[in-house]
Amino acid sequence: MSARTCIAVDSSCDLPAQFIKQHNIEILPIYIRHASGRQMDYRNTKSMLNFYQNHSRQQFGLAQSEPLSVDEMTGILQQRLLPKYDLVQVVTVNSKKSELFKRVSEAAMINEPKFRAMEKAEPGRQPFRIRLYDSMSMFTGHALLVYELVKRIKIQQMPINRSIRAIDAMREEVYGYIVPNDLSYMRDRRHLRKADNNISWINFKLASLLNLRPIVQLHKGDTKKIDTGKGFWGAVEKLFEHTRRQIQQGLTSDVIAMSYGGVLDEIRDDPRMVAFRDYCRQHNIKTMLSMMSMTGTVNVGPRAFTLSFATDKELVTA
Repeated sequence: MSARTCIAVDSSCDLPAQFIKQHNIEILPIYIRHASGRQMDYRNTKSMLNFYQNHSRQQFGLAQSEPLSVDEMTGILQQRLLPKYDLVQVVTVNSKKSELFKRVSEAAMINEPKFRAMEKAEPGRQPFRIRLYDSMSMFTGHALLVYELVKRIKIQQMPINRSIRAIDAMREEVYGYIVPNDLSYMRDRRHLRKADNNISWINFKLASLLNLRPIVQLHKGDTKKIDTGKGFWGAVEKLFEHTRRQIQQGLTSDVIAMSYGGVLDEIRDDPRMVAFRDYCRQHNIKTMLSMMSMTGTVNVGPRAFTLSFATDKELVTA
């Protein structure tokens, strides 16, 4: 891939910081409105650590995420991307869950004449192009598709058009899972949930009484509860076992992406996490573990866990 070509994602894409830096991935920020005002989620590691170490229900309990305006997105395109790149391939969060895809598309169309004028002012430069792709996923599902795109472009040296077609074929094979931790957080926010009014997969009162946590599956924009576990780690262990069985069935990606809505030191060395990653390694499957975006956490609650894989085989039942 040419140095004048880049991949851009919105900040809700749960990729590890090192992966973003290594592959020069550009981040499109998202606003978070909370009780103390508004801040921007850039997936900046220092800001994320501060967010998790100082997270409070009072400040973030009713926080909401929102994409930048068309004018603000225009500023990013003109000031940050156009000077450095000729082609920007944007991979966005599911467009049914966020208006970010729409905002970037509108900014690109509105500013087409300005882009052409700026090109003419620089004799010899290539036309500036921006392409959008809807991942139809969230959290680590979004990240898994970006990993596959990077692998094809940078490692397999595939042209970007062929690479996009390849991940397009994989897009419907991506299954994501969420294990929420703080059910009261989700209960208090149920009137704020965007494009997803179906939250019947949790009986908050009963789940809290029995210390149950649901395992929620995300696939092609739809959500459904597939199982429950006793406590947070009980649910995560059930999800790990579900994933082990799916590995035995066969995956179409050589990576499993995971994220956690907190400081990674809280789970990275837990024996259950270590055992699962060892199992994956023994089966030639890589694992990526990242902090969940601030955007993701204000929507599903702190200390939640997500995991995604891709398969074209029959999905194992819980």
